[in-house]
Amino acid sequence: MNESDAYRYFVLKAQKIAISHGYEIINWEETFNNFGDKLDRKTVVHNWLGGGVAEKVVSAGLRCIVSNQDKWYLDHLDATWEGFYMNEPLTNIYNPEQQKLILGGEVCMWGEHIDASDIQQTIWPRAAAAAERLWTPVEKL
Repeated sequence: MNESDAYRYFVLKAQKIAISHGYEIINWEETFNNFGDKLDRKTVVHNWLGGGVAEKVVSAGLRCIVSNQDKWYLDHLDATWEGFYMNEPLTNIYNPEQQKLILGGEVCMWGEHIDASDIQQTIWPRAAAAAERLWTPVEKL
């Protein structure tokens, strides 16, 4: 078994165990990118690497949470509130049934570039702009 095989085995085995206990499954998008056709159909894919993945995920019939790092990572200090606002989770997803598979989005923050002294100005107004994007219907843009 090589490294890729071991990774796939671990993820799929963990999914099976979680499902047997009634848990929902959320996987980082790497699992979808590497062996998406093997994932349990109940899987939620957390899109964090970039654009274009959410449309592939929902085309495969899986649910998706959007938080692509180039748009919705708060610790990327060069990302503007305008960029957060313009990040539409339904980009290139026109089928209403596939749109329903986008569960929403999430802004993320990792601690490498921020600390308690700048947390408030790091979060606001960019998180608010992402929230506005998530609750405003795409047809209102």
